[in-house]
Amino acid sequence: MSLTTADPLRTLPDYEKGNFAHIPAFLSSLLGAETPSPLTPERFGFRPGQFNKVIFLFLDAFGWNLYSYFRNRRHRVATRLTERGQVHKITSQFPSTTAACVTTFSTGEVVGKHGVFEWQYYEPEVDDVIVPLLFSYAGEKRRDTLRDAYIDARDILPTRTLAQTLQEAGIRTLSFVPKEYTATAYNQVMTRGAKVAGYRTVAGGLAALKRAIDREQGPALFHFYTPHIDSSAHALGPFDYRTLAEADATLLLIDRFLLHPLRGREDALIVISADHGQVRVEPNETFYLNLQPEFQELRCYLRANRKGEILPPGGSPRDLFLYVLDEYVGRAQNLLRKMLGGRADVLRVEQLIDMGLFGTKRPSEDFVKRAGNLVILPRGAGTVWWYEKKKFELTMYGLHGGLSRDEMEIPLILYRP
Repeated sequence: MSLTTADPLRTLPDYEKGNFAHIPAFLSSLLGAETPSPLTPERFGFRPGQFNKVIFLFLDAFGWNLYSYFRNRRHRVATRLTERGQVHKITSQFPSTTAACVTTFSTGEVVGKHGVFEWQYYEPEVDDVIVPLLFSYAGEKRRDTLRDAYIDARDILPTRTLAQTLQEAGIRTLSFVPKEYTATAYNQVMTRGAKVAGYRTVAGGLAALKRAIDREQGPALFHFYTPHIDSSAHALGPFDYRTLAEADATLLLIDRFLLHPLRGREDALIVISADHGQVRVEPNETFYLNLQPEFQELRCYLRANRKGEILPPGGSPRDLFLYVLDEYVGRAQNLLRKMLGGRADVLRVEQLIDMGLFGTKRPSEDFVKRAGNLVILPRGAGTVWWYEKKKFELTMYGLHGGLSRDEMEIPLILYRP
């Protein structure tokens, strides 16, 4: 049984025709840097090197489902983008996560190559499960606790950035992110070669972006990242009225500070996309593996770190990666299928690699070492997770990471002011 047969609403990543992983090379080509990508400028009626200013607006969690919501209701800005620009449906990577896609944008590498694939995963260099974006141990709320433990981010994160590559081609990169991100260990490694500006509000950030566009003389890639839609969708649900208000406000601010003021700029192109959408979930219906009676048997099959502690899963409640002792993978897979019934599919990571879910080429050793050997993919909007009070428990109403259409489908919007 295939993944899409088991759940017809699943969408597999399209690494051949249109995927988030193609965006960095596409942006580079628009500015004249020769980088192969299925998303060629010619495909959209442009020429390589046609633009002197490319503005990439990275709207976390503004998936195709949210774009469609505003387009179908004739939202003023969504209508302008649709009718005066180009809007194409592409897919996220798998897992459909911010960690995977932000790292892909920062490095130009597909998730299977750079290996930073999920919110949390086992890091062999640390011998523990970590959260790469926070650069902390899994389950901790504070940022950069790995740095406090004298772990160098350059030892466990990719070391070559897109900004460095563009710099060598004579193209500047200017990155606008929330102010609290600028000094983090992850951001400092992933933005090397770029000029980074922190903003306090979306309006203030977009105003600063517009000023930078006006002042920059040479060819430049401008990158603006906002997590605000994603944060609201996680806390309240992707179609809660407050999440819709956040998305509405973001679109109106983009119009106010970019679409309208940049009118007539023949040398500029605005590109808007997202890392993923979100699916509505019910946290009180989560199936917690380690609270089931069968867990006592499953526990015997799981790997432990050097301190003898059982490794919690990587991934998320939408794509749970388990670390199983190699000799017990078959037993663990059969037991999990029995435990879960029809609520989820249990597959070997190697199966997903063979299916090309992490890219068209064999993943890197970093990826393989971090991904474990079994993956649980809940069907529908289900969730399967691990429970430790105030450390691992699901309290969110919106999630991503899985293969559902709402998580995987994203817009690629091209707009010439």
